[in-house]
Amino acid sequence: MLQYIDYIYFFYGLAFFLFGFSILHYPMENSIFKFTRELKYLGVFGILHGISEWLVMFKSMGGKETEELFYISSLITMSLSYGVLFYFSLRVIWNKKYSMITLVLITLGLVALLVGFHNVTLDNINILVRYFLGLPGIFMTAYIFYHPVYLVQGSVYASMKRCAYFLASTFFLYGIFAGLIVPVGTFFPSSILNGESFEAFTSLPVELFRALCAMAAGYAITQILRVFKHQTDFHLLRLSKALEESGDTVVITDLQGKIEYVNRAFEQQSGYLAQEVIGHTPSMLRSGEHHSSFYQHLWNTILSGETYQGILTNKRKDETLYNEFKTIVPLKNKRQELTSFISTGKDITSRIIFEHELEKAASTDPLTNAANRLQCNRWLKLATEHAQDTNISVALILFDIDDFKKVNDTFGHNTGDEVLIQIAAIVRTMVRSNDMFARWGGEEFVILQIDTPYEGTIALAERLRKEIEKSVFVNVEKLTISIGVAQYNGDESIESFVKKADDAMYQAKREGKNKVVVNQREVNP
Repeated sequence: MLQYIDYIYFFYGLAFFLFGFSILHYPMENSIFKFTRELKYLGVFGILHGISEWLVMFKSMGGKETEELFYISSLITMSLSYGVLFYFSLRVIWNKKYSMITLVLITLGLVALLVGFHNVTLDNINILVRYFLGLPGIFMTAYIFYHPVYLVQGSVYASMKRCAYFLASTFFLYGIFAGLIVPVGTFFPSSILNGESFEAFTSLPVELFRALCAMAAGYAITQILRVFKHQTDFHLLRLSKALEESGDTVVITDLQGKIEYVNRAFEQQSGYLAQEVIGHTPSMLRSGEHHSSFYQHLWNTILSGETYQGILTNKRKDETLYNEFKTIVPLKNKRQELTSFISTGKDITSRIIFEHELEKAASTDPLTNAANRLQCNRWLKLATEHAQDTNISVALILFDIDDFKKVNDTFGHNTGDEVLIQIAAIVRTMVRSNDMFARWGGEEFVILQIDTPYEGTIALAERLRKEIEKSVFVNVEKLTISIGVAQYNGDESIESFVKKADDAMYQAKREGKNKVVVNQREVNP
């Protein structure tokens, strides 16, 4: 038959069990507050402590043959619960100077209690567990909830402050009722301050006050978790709003790469609506510009748990291409297992075009659209180095427009510019795709040929001379050019190589212009 005290133990255990369950049921992985990750230990304490009190109830309800079994089971469970609580408090306050000093002082004070300890019984072990694990664990937990630095700060703490103080006060009282007011022991102070002396003084069992503390703690922790959840939901709502309004694309996929979420920027950039891509893989955006090894490297990176960053050329729904700077972050659960991937992207097409334009401007003559002298010098350096390594032929055609100053003086610079543009156009129709054509400066131009028979280069120079001679130019009508041809000998400097062609060209001018001169040897028109 249940006694009055059995009902107290039942509700006492139920209150702590629900206290622990409400904490463990809280979705800690989704919380934005670091402190909630430590609360799981407080939840385990509640569950174990509730079970230990139920075991005490079963002890009083059972017979003599089960009494000791339930008592030992209760003692073990209580010890585990206080051990977990003590561990929780240590994790939170660790490396906090003044908190650690307080803990050391409490421990030293408790050690002093062992002076009178001399008889090892189950009751005395029960008392020691309460003194050495229960007292410091409970009081340090109360201390933690009294101080916002251990929880959260700012407006969030202001909204939960009263509940935190209430929970701290509850744990402080529970420390007195469960840690100081212990079962009757044979050593000081348990021989004087214990459950029997408390009941004699108040006419009420101490378990009743412990049960009230447990109920109060359950209520307080529920309110605190409600604040945490409200703030987390509000934070996630703002984050979701930010993702939707972000100018960068956001795509979330599962481990197989199937799309689970896209934001509005993705729809605007790709041309696909969310319902058209969800359930599919991002491969529908592939442009064909990247080799399969490119995507293999991408997948190897993120599947290894590392963040990937790179530039992708993707294809919109309307088949047009765009460049995107992509960052893909693998998401993991608390067991460090990959769960999904979140990628963000920024459209950098205009930047890529601008960079290409800058690169082109740095290497191209703006008037004729031929390469400029700087780019030609780069080509010469690469070509001569290659010739030294492989012994291939490198030849240079350098030509100058005859009497070009007279053109500018007579017809004006606009006509002179038109002449330069037309000559550049003629040259492009005559050179091969692998020949390098550049404006050397003023009215001088260069054609660089690699791995071409020298006779072929000389023949090209002659054909070019004849083509210019027979062409009709705006206003000017007829023009001629003087051409110098040189071949790289394999060990000379670039300056020497170019000078050979330059000397040949000026020899052609001295000898009447409209000529091709090859390394001091004249080739008549």
